[in-house]
Amino acid sequence: MSTKPIEVAVGVDPPPIITAMLKRDADALDPEAYKFLPVLKACPAPFIWHKHGSFYDHLHDVWEMMSSWGLPQSWCRLGLFHSAYSNSYVCMNAFDPNTERGKLQDLIGKEAENLVYKFCVIDRQALEDQVLTDMKISEHGYTMKHIRSGELLQVSSEEAAAFMMETVADYLDQSFSWQTELEAGNASAQWPGIYKPTTRMSKSSKMASIVRESGHLTTLPPIFNGCTTIITPEDEKAAVDEYWSAVGSENKIPDDTHLEHLEKASKHNPFVGEPHLVRAQILCAKGEYAKAEAAAKEGLTQLYQWATNWDKRMPFNAWVSWGRCMLFQATLKEWPASWGGMESLGAVDPSQRFRGLNSGRKFRDEDAIVVNEPGTKANGSKRQKK
Repeated sequence: MSTKPIEVAVGVDPPPIITAMLKRDADALDPEAYKFLPVLKACPAPFIWHKHGSFYDHLHDVWEMMSSWGLPQSWCRLGLFHSAYSNSYVCMNAFDPNTERGKLQDLIGKEAENLVYKFCVIDRQALEDQVLTDMKISEHGYTMKHIRSGELLQVSSEEAAAFMMETVADYLDQSFSWQTELEAGNASAQWPGIYKPTTRMSKSSKMASIVRESGHLTTLPPIFNGCTTIITPEDEKAAVDEYWSAVGSENKIPDDTHLEHLEKASKHNPFVGEPHLVRAQILCAKGEYAKAEAAAKEGLTQLYQWATNWDKRMPFNAWVSWGRCMLFQATLKEWPASWGGMESLGAVDPSQRFRGLNSGRKFRDEDAIVVNEPGTKANGSKRQKK
């Protein structure tokens, strides 16, 4: 089966699917989103804690990621409801699998609901371990036990591929260094911790490559060079460490050492955008606008490909907007050098630029305000005594 990665254009404007995400245009991702999103919002999901947001936030964002990657609609809907019946990793649920399967089938279709059901009742870790050990998905599928009843279930090769691709999106949406601490055996790690990036990309790159090799997709996600490149655990850890040496440094004035750390981070892991964007800001401040423009473009390209952010200290839309803002300023060859100037940034396009940037926190140096004396009118003149 011939496959090709979905294309993501490089430039100022985000691709249409990312624009839809930024505008919260759910119907552009799925024409029936208007039917099932309100139902998901109406259940307890918006109130349930989940890693770095609510359960609803996580389900919704995994769905957006999978939709942006051009995956089959049933797979994307699996992403949206992947823990709806609880699953082997989490104990909460949004729907009762004993009484509400028909309700979910009516909302998302039988094919998608069947994926959701199986995903929620198999041992996810057992499937993940088997696939990663074999470095392939069995063409004959798998026989697995229901985690509660012990009933034997058949998981086809294509279903296993869907589950692996969902897991890639699942991990990269929710993960940051708190989970890294937990995986290392520190169950008492305080949440949220210092919020360093995740070290789950190496594992995710393997799963993406395995799905590509399975032949079940005609359009491949753009991540990891169209799912063709595997990152080693050593490179992934080195990238996180180099990045954190730059952004977690106590030195408040970035210098060439910070740039070196960021460049090394990108060499170790070329599939994350934030090292490029942090570098773009430093380069803008140095007046090296051509380099800043190139760095901002590369950072945005990686964000657009992932439809999520690696550095979870700020949300995806904030990273995208900041990257576009820096790219715009780099093309203008203009960068503020004051508190007020930095806070006046925001425009990402000439049409949004109403006036020039501030030079300071105060808009005017003198005569900006006069304290009125008793009897002064609104225009500053004295009231006449009768």
